[in-house]
Amino acid sequence: MKKIILIVDDEEILIRTISKLLERAGYQTARANTGQDALLLTESEKIDLIICDMRMPGMNGVETVTEIRKLRPDMPVIFVTGYADQKTEVVAQTLKPVAYIHKPFDIQELLGTLKKHFED
Repeated sequence: MKKIILIVDDEEILIRTISKLLERAGYQTARANTGQDALLLTESEKIDLIICDMRMPGMNGVETVTEIRKLRPDMPVIFVTGYADQKTEVVAQTLKPVAYIHKPFDIQELLGTLKKHFED
């Protein structure tokens, strides 16, 4: 059964690009443009992992994952960001993400991280 990965980002083109690449690699994807949409999808769908942008309007990535973890404490997450904000990164690390990846990122790095996580 294919693993379902939720991609959460306010940049639609990035969501589409990552989604296509992950689907070619054999994953199934779900998409959310906001933290609130991610919460709703997590409640209604069987999500195996979340790839979440750190900076989004409304709920940022840390707030989104914090809320999701209230429903699914074991939900694995990979944070991605284009901004190296050390304070936010420190807070994000308290959520024990699978990885913290800076944009622009290498898709092979992301695929390697996913493969390693799902093999463990």
